[in-house]
Parts: sequence; C-alpha cells; structure tokens
Amino acid sequence: MAKVARKSSRMRTISFLFLLLSLTFCQKEDTSFDVAIAFPSDPPSLDPLFATDLVSQKLAKFIYASLYQFKGNSVERRLVATDTFLINPNGNRLQIELSKNIGVSADDVQFSLQRLIDSNFPRKEDYSWLKKINKLSDTKIELILDPNSRESTVKEKLALPFSTILSQKEFQTNGQFISSSEYQLKEWKKNEFILLVKRKDRKMEVPTLSDESLPKSILIRILPQSTTSLFLFKKQKIDAFKLTDFLLNLPEADERHTIVKRGRSVQYVAINHLNPCFDIHFRKALNYAIPSTMIIEKLLGNKADLVIGPVPLPFYHSLYSPTSKPIYYFDLAKAKEHLSHSKCFPKIVDEELEFRMKGDDENQAKGRAIVQALADLGLKIRLKALEKAPLYKENGQGKGDLTLLTWYSDDPSVWNFLDPLFHPQKKGNGGNRAHYTNTFVGSILDQKESSQKARSLIHLIEEDAPWIFLWSVQENYLVSDKFIRYEGLSDYL
Repeated sequence: MAKVARKSSRMRTISFLFLLLSLTFCQKEDTSFDVAIAFPSDPPSLDPLFATDLVSQKLAKFIYASLYQFKGNSVERRLVATDTFLINPNGNRLQIELSKNIGVSADDVQFSLQRLIDSNFPRKEDYSWLKKINKLSDTKIELILDPNSRESTVKEKLALPFSTILSQKEFQTNGQFISSSEYQLKEWKKNEFILLVKRKDRKMEVPTLSDESLPKSILIRILPQSTTSLFLFKKQKIDAFKLTDFLLNLPEADERHTIVKRGRSVQYVAINHLNPCFDIHFRKALNYAIPSTMIIEKLLGNKADLVIGPVPLPFYHSLYSPTSKPIYYFDLAKAKEHLSHSKCFPKIVDEELEFRMKGDDENQAKGRAIVQALADLGLKIRLKALEKAPLYKENGQGKGDLTLLTWYSDDPSVWNFLDPLFHPQKKGNGGNRAHYTNTFVGSILDQKESSQKARSLIHLIEEDAPWIFLWSVQENYLVSDKFIRYEGLSDYL
C-alpha cells in the first residue's frame, strides 16, 4: 500500500508540473474577460434537465432562468407578473401571466415545461404533479396539476434549474439552451474554459442587479486541482476558487479575501441498503463509531459543522430550535454493543467491506480517518478510490458497501433538501444513493405538509440511520480585489 501511495503521489506531482508548464508557456490567452472563476470540472451537460451536480447548478445560476426564484427562505416570482392557484377536484390549476419585455412567450413556457412531462431525467419524479400545460394567450399559461398538489411545493419546483424556461425557437432551430438570464454562454472548450457574457439584448435580460454589480464577462476555468488554482490566483489569472482543507491557512486567505458559505452541503457515507446484513443495529454501530467532532477539529480545522441527521446544523437552526443536538456521538462501547446485536454478527466482522470515495487528496484524508474508525470497531474495510463519473455511475447500479459522498443544495427548502436523498422512488442517480427503502418516509415526502412535519421527518431519518451522518463542510472561497468590486458576484459562488 505504501508503494502504491508513493507512486500515486509521484504521478500527481508530475501531472501537476506538466499542467503548470502548459498553462505558463503553451496556452494562448483564452479571450478577453473581466473576471475569472475556477470550477473543478465541466458540467456533464448544458441541458438543465440534468443539472443535478454542483457544477451544473452553479452554471445554471448564470445562464438559466425559471418562472420563480429563491430569495432567502421564500420563493418569489421571476418571469411571472401575476399568478393564481386554484383548487379543483379534477386537477388544481396554476394560472400565470408572464412579465412584459423579458423576451419570454407562452409558447416558450409551454415548450419548456412540456419537457418535464415528456423527457426522462434523474429528477422526473419531482414533477409528477404536472399533468398538462395550456396556452391561454401569448402571455398567459395554465398548468393542470395533480389534485393533491400544494401551491408552495409547485412554486418551489418551478424555481429549480430543471424547470428552466428556454427559447423554443433557439432550441428547435439551433439545438441551443438559451434562457432569459443575466448571462449567456459564448464559448465552451471542454476541459479548459467556459466563457460567459452579459446579454446585450436588454429585452432578453431579467433585471436583478445594477449594471455595475456584475462583470460584463466571466471566464470559468476548469481546474480540478486546487493547487493549480492557487498558482493561477497568485499569477492574477483567476479571481476566485474554492479552498480545499489543506489550503485554509494560506496568508492570502484573510477575512477580506475569503467568502464563507455554511449550511449548503452535507458529507455522509451511504450505507448500501441492498445488503440485508446492514440492519438498524449495524447502521447505528457505524454512526457511534465515528469521532466526528475530533475529525472536524483535527483534520478539518474546525471548518465544518455537525449535522442533525442529514441536515447541516446551521440550516436546521435557521428553521427550528437552536438547542437541538445530534443524537449520535462517538461511543465505541455503544457502537460495539449495537454491532453485536446486528443480524449478521459475528460473520460480518470477518467479511471485507468495500469503502468507496472520490480519489482526490481532500476526500482521501477524510476517507482514511473514517476507515480507521471502522477498523477500530472491528470491521475489515477495503478502501477503493474512484474518479467521480464511475463512482456515481456504479453507485447508481448498487455497487459498493459504503460510499463517501457529498450532497449540495443551494435553495432554502428543507423538502427539496430531503426529498431526492430519501424518497424510495429516487434510488441511485435520482439522489437516494443509499438505495434506502422506507415507504412511510416516502409518503411523508409525497405530502410535504408543513415545516414542522419536515422537522419530524428529519428526526425519523436520523433515528433510522440510513447513512453514517458526518458533517457539513464549510465552503471557503479565496477571492481577489477585482472580484470583491462586483457586489453581486458572491451570490453565484
């Protein structure tokens, strides 16, 4: 293992040196731009129906617009002038009149929302309440909905990037995904950069901020390694990038030049529920075996928060009681007691379990700490590092016993946070990567009755332990003085 680790480290170093040389000497300047931001990877697709990963969601903020948008803890109209929600036993109705002078027609809305009904995509089940779209006039549309649909849920779903309103003409004529947003994509060179420019046609733009609050052009550089991003930041080639754990103590990362985002993500270990040996006692044993507080302090430099079940503590406290605490804590004796009562004990301790994760340095450090804690519990664990694409693809196929993953959600709806992760009809690539099957949980997620009902569900899930609940890592971005000058830009990180 030591030889393999040294070889892997040498290969990463060599690859990094070649990349720096190419960036320094070989690569021509991409094009003119006002601000450059680093993304760790390309989006898998420009189609907003497939904007399930973090990169796609961040890009969607720049180039896509939906009928509604999230503002703080509420949903506001974006392309909508007026709306009326009508209760009807034959199917509820949402009647919408579009705003003027935004370049969006009822035909565009009908075309875009019809894609939610006709297309197969990972989050299709989220839109099962949408039955039909009727065009009433050039500016008016009527959505026919499931009789049990709720107005708040419908509008939340219509604020997500999957329900982006596209130009029907551009899509059918040129195959392009053009939306009434602040920016449009000018050029995409895979594995290198994405160039965005502000719309010159003011008719197609949704006014949100002053002209001076956002740059006229943004270059998104595709930089998988944060060390490369740091090199280019110091060379003034990029203006913002996400700091990995081992870069948090940089002298450049002072209070003025660091933007911190909390409560938007949760890191967890998906316990594969396709394995009948992973019963409730086994799952609780794993949760009590992890010294989360110590790992946050020693390994993550206190740049992470605890979680209450699957929800980051800051997010939970913004909605509910600030005195609530996680039910799991490090107690190896209690962990061993639960393990001894599990279905397949003692056979389970003699079987080798596969622990999967992304192969980057940051995840490997966390993964090794978790694996060591599970070894202290008495389990035999084989660590397997994979690239992101095969990791997620094979997880969707039900492979791997334990998988270290991160879930990001950048909207304030607790239901949108929980639903993809635990709904029994969204297993695998739909978001439920533990392949967790709990029909009672599914029925609550279908109803989405109230915020207090969501709170009860959080604690129900926490008690059932479908994951190893770990922590919510703070997102720390190093930004330049140029980036800081644009007051609206931090909302896009």
